[in-house]
Amino acid sequence: MPSSCPICEQPISPTGAHCTVCGFPTALAIEGLRSIEGSAVSGSTEPVHPVATTRPTTPPSAEAELAARISRDLRTKMALVHELGRTFPDATSELCQAALHEAEGREGEALETLRSAQARMGRDIDELLEQRIRSTNERREALQQMGVRFSLGPAWKTVAEELSQGHPDEVARQLLEAERKVAQFESDWKGIQGLLAQIEGLRSEASELGLPLGEVGAELEGIRDRLDAPNLTEESLDEVAQAAAQTLMLLHEAIPNSLEEELQRHAVTLDRFPEEHVPSAVARRLHVEASRHLRKGRLPEAVQSVRELRRQIETIEHEDDQATPAPLSPSSEGLRETEAETLDRLLKKARTLAARVRTLPPDSETAREAAIEIRTATELLRTRELTEADQTLARLMRMLAAEGVKE
Repeated sequence: MPSSCPICEQPISPTGAHCTVCGFPTALAIEGLRSIEGSAVSGSTEPVHPVATTRPTTPPSAEAELAARISRDLRTKMALVHELGRTFPDATSELCQAALHEAEGREGEALETLRSAQARMGRDIDELLEQRIRSTNERREALQQMGVRFSLGPAWKTVAEELSQGHPDEVARQLLEAERKVAQFESDWKGIQGLLAQIEGLRSEASELGLPLGEVGAELEGIRDRLDAPNLTEESLDEVAQAAAQTLMLLHEAIPNSLEEELQRHAVTLDRFPEEHVPSAVARRLHVEASRHLRKGRLPEAVQSVRELRRQIETIEHEDDQATPAPLSPSSEGLRETEAETLDRLLKKARTLAARVRTLPPDSETAREAAIEIRTATELLRTRELTEADQTLARLMRMLAAEGVKE
């Protein structure tokens, strides 16, 4: 039993009727490759040795040699197609058919089948390479129209000439390298545009709120100048992408600090009003939403919530401009309180708020956040950080008021 197929040279199963790769009958392979036969004497105790059978050797005919060369060329072409990531064109069926003809002694028909397959494979491969070359050039031109100007190397200029001179192997190598470069540029450019879009969006929203952004504007202009440079390389695009990512990080550092400071100022304003003050209910809800977005790093949503919160607070202050503000909470009299009195008051507030937190749906996001605030306030009270504990409990009160939680 031969160990490999005579057509595709792949391992074959001892029990299989056909090669699992090309479908060639294994029975013909057995007949073609068997050169030694053995015989055994029935009932003999002597060692059995194979007896070589002498057969006249005849040199292969010219047609058989030519068929073998064409078969090797077809297998080379199929390997080239596989390297290009395709399964078509393919000549497996013609190779099998030619092998059957040759096994039956019809060498002329086998040669004609192989010649036909060789010509067809040559045309199909040329068409495939031409199509891929056109596609690569179109993708490069599309990138150039978007401002990405780069070179595929001097060898790419002669790729069409190489193909016309019958060098598909060299053309395929150059094509795969060019496709890799174009795909890398496409990916890098898409990533950079995504980063720039995030930067522009955050910068615009932050500017509308009047938030300080430091050197972000100058960094952004520098990135755009580098993208306008001719003959970009993979290394230069990677450097631009790193610069854009760093600029986005600067925004993610500057904006939260500014928003946090503003939310603290709005919290002081909202604390002037009692929980039953209806006009401030919407503002409290927006304050909770903005704080939640900020904690989770959702900066665009946080900026939008702060913008709406500003408008709502302006409306409340305008409506209550002539009204007497509600009495301040006991915490405003902290200067006249002793530390023990302040601690006792905050402990009572913490117990009251903890009871209200237990009325929340246990799986809700508000319940999880409220539990965190309670734990934070308790730890602050334990370490006698009363001012921070008071601020934490006030923040929790606004959260519960925005959710409409009642005692």
